[in-house]
Amino acid sequence: MTRRRLIWYLFPTYLVVIAAALVAVTAYTSRSVRSFYEDQTRERLEAHARILMPRVRTLLANTAGRDELDALCKAMGRVSETRITIILPDGKVIGDTYEDPSTMDRHDKRPEVLEAKAKGVGSAKRHSDTLGEMLTYVAISVQSQDKLLGYIRVAMLMTAIKDKLHAIFYQVASGSLIVAFFGAVLSWIVARRIARPLEALRRGADRFARGELSERLPVPRADEIAGLAEALNKMAEQLHDRIQTIVNQRNEQQAVLSSMVESVLAVDKDERILSINDAAAKLLEADVETAVGRSLRSVARNSSLHDFVVKALASQAPVEDELVFNTKSRGEQILQVHGTALQGVSGRRDGVVIVLNDITRLRRLEKVRRDFVANVSHELKTPITTIKGFVETLLHGSVEPSDTSRFLGIVLAQADRLNAIIEDLLILSRLEGEKADPTLEPGHVDAVVRSAIDFCAPRAKARDITVRLHVESPAEGRINPALLEQAVVNLIDNAIKYSDEGSLIDVSTTVDDGGIAIVVSDHGRGISAEHQPRIFERFYRVDKSRSRELGGTGLGLAIVKHIAQAHGGNIDVESRPGEGSTFTLRLPVIEDPESQGALKRTAPPSPLIP
Repeated sequence: MTRRRLIWYLFPTYLVVIAAALVAVTAYTSRSVRSFYEDQTRERLEAHARILMPRVRTLLANTAGRDELDALCKAMGRVSETRITIILPDGKVIGDTYEDPSTMDRHDKRPEVLEAKAKGVGSAKRHSDTLGEMLTYVAISVQSQDKLLGYIRVAMLMTAIKDKLHAIFYQVASGSLIVAFFGAVLSWIVARRIARPLEALRRGADRFARGELSERLPVPRADEIAGLAEALNKMAEQLHDRIQTIVNQRNEQQAVLSSMVESVLAVDKDERILSINDAAAKLLEADVETAVGRSLRSVARNSSLHDFVVKALASQAPVEDELVFNTKSRGEQILQVHGTALQGVSGRRDGVVIVLNDITRLRRLEKVRRDFVANVSHELKTPITTIKGFVETLLHGSVEPSDTSRFLGIVLAQADRLNAIIEDLLILSRLEGEKADPTLEPGHVDAVVRSAIDFCAPRAKARDITVRLHVESPAEGRINPALLEQAVVNLIDNAIKYSDEGSLIDVSTTVDDGGIAIVVSDHGRGISAEHQPRIFERFYRVDKSRSRELGGTGLGLAIVKHIAQAHGGNIDVESRPGEGSTFTLRLPVIEDPESQGALKRTAPPSPLIP
């Protein structure tokens, strides 16, 4: 974008304002003068008509005298330079200054006559077909003893008024041009007086930006610009002082910044905090401004951290350790702590820089990995041991022929169980290992839920369990139909397994401010509070013996959790022992109206559910 000098913004603006004001004044003056002359013309014509009123009333009252009216109109019209017309109540013209009344049309529908009939006096301005000119008409009613005898209409050509108005307009326009010229000169002078000191301030600000802070700007006489110049001079002085202070603190700040990993704080030899960043203040639940200058013991009440600081101050080399840190808001945290000596400006040891890195999640992931390896080994070992034992028994031939089918059935069941575990592990691996997110497209969630219920219907019927669906409103979102159906099937299948025979399972879909909610509620055994945070972990079982008895792999809810996360949603549970459980799968809704219009009205394809 091209930039221009300030004067070329101010001066054209002044010219536009002056021109607009003059145009408005000229237009208003012309309109006022025109209105004044037209009002004067109507009053003059009405006065002529009222002068003729007595004579015309007498002639109209005497039928024999009506023949004199035409001669009266012609004589009086030439004297007054007006057109006089006498009109009977029925609109017939019996007298006119310029035309033969017998050849003229009826005038009872003329605007001025209609207004005079209603109000006594009427006026109009229009083109005359008779004369071919614009005229101003004024008509008054002639009455005698409340009886309407006719109308007197007096008219005048607009040519004379136009000539006078044109002359006045030219005079006003000439005066406006003269005023505009002097206004333009004055505007240029004012714009220059405003722009010149601002230009000087700009040049001074450029010098300040280049680091030339010793010079000062001249202070103009205008109060507002003078205030700006004084503020810039004061700013230059303060910048000069602050730059000198920053130079003295630079080495200390660079040591802190170069050692920063996450949460960083610097303490002196007396364990008083010299500097602390936002991450460290958040970790220690302290305020950055109030923490500086205070003792570390008063800010962080953790004996392990204090011991580490003492150790770091006493050591000549960097030290590292792991600490357990407890806070009210975040609970127990595992921190990796690194201590480095803080060198002062003179090179002496003035304190230590402490870097705290939160590795709680890393340690938890390691524990989950260890638990997962142990659990998967245990889960796979049980069916493999069973299969091996029965196959060895069959190979040794010490089995009665009647028991062979039963043993083979057990081997097949364990092989199916082993296959189910492997299939679920592959699903989890695919959900976690894909670099790209699964393909999501606009779809109807309630259709996916119905498909899942249909898939689980045989299992529910086998246990005489009723699965009831509630759809409060159509739920539409960006989904992967196959994955979403897998998640809903896992939730319903889990509810069927842990519900008593003949019980009821409620499945509902709702849409609210939180998004789309798929809710699966059962009336089974329920889950105690201590188990609820871990039920979505792989192979975690609330009742291990009952879970294996029901044929579960221990991976169903873990799969549901990962599918929910793949859709940008989450899964949670509410449960009480003996009262049943309610699982809520939440998904985001579609926010793009065009995507909603493109939704396919067909049911989604069924997934390959093991």
